[in-house]
Amino acid sequence: MTMRLFIGGMRGSQPALGSRFDEFGGDTTSLLLVGSHGERLVLDAGTGMRAISEQLAQTESGRVTVLFSHYHLDHLIGLTMNPLLYSPKWSFNFIGPTFADGGVHDAVTGLLAQPYWPISWKQMRAKIEFTEFPAEGIQVGGLHVQGCPVPHPGGSLAYRVSDTGGASLVFATDIEWQKRTPADETAFRMLCTTPAPANLLIIDAHFGREQQEAFVGWGHTSWQDGLEIAASTGIQRVLLGHHAPGADDAALRALEQQVKNASPGAALARAGQWIVI
Repeated sequence: MTMRLFIGGMRGSQPALGSRFDEFGGDTTSLLLVGSHGERLVLDAGTGMRAISEQLAQTESGRVTVLFSHYHLDHLIGLTMNPLLYSPKWSFNFIGPTFADGGVHDAVTGLLAQPYWPISWKQMRAKIEFTEFPAEGIQVGGLHVQGCPVPHPGGSLAYRVSDTGGASLVFATDIEWQKRTPADETAFRMLCTTPAPANLLIIDAHFGREQQEAFVGWGHTSWQDGLEIAASTGIQRVLLGHHAPGADDAALRALEQQVKNASPGAALARAGQWIVI
């Protein structure tokens, strides 16, 4: 029994269109995590939610938990592309943090309503619930989820998901590591290492270090930072994502070669990929 991860999309900021983006995918961040007992946990709801909905539709209908790191549009807009919301056979629990500008209920109901969407969430036939992510974490069947704040404009949470089968991952999209405080660093390192180093780190790698100075305050991290975090916390496998929208397949293939030269256990996320944790 294993925990498995499906990548619906891991493009950053906005979708990328055209054949030049076929290999790594152009859809924004949305991942499906399937626990060893069949639990279904969706991490963020970017346009990659379309592919995740297709995967879910091939399984038995029922309960799905959708966990948000934050509510910027590239991590939320895929809700409009989820046909399962219109079926009474499905149940969705939307869970996320509350920031100064609002929480999960405000973000989801604001998008799934006029003037942004023609059908209100209240008219959708699936059962819809909203839960604020608590400080002590949540339990989704056999999956235990813990979170900690990370530096990003408006706020963002990183999550650690641990399965009763022993597998674990850390999901840290939209994190600007160079703007961390000592408290941020301590909390994030604890998330990565407690009770043991996670099996996989999924982390924002929107920039290279040579670009960071020009984009201070944009809320993203370099791939070099991601590899250094993994090495210093004992995490052996790294999946780099939040690909820059202008980085086509040729650019990302070249980047991946640099990444692997630096860390053989690291790779760039590809949409449509299943990974065993």
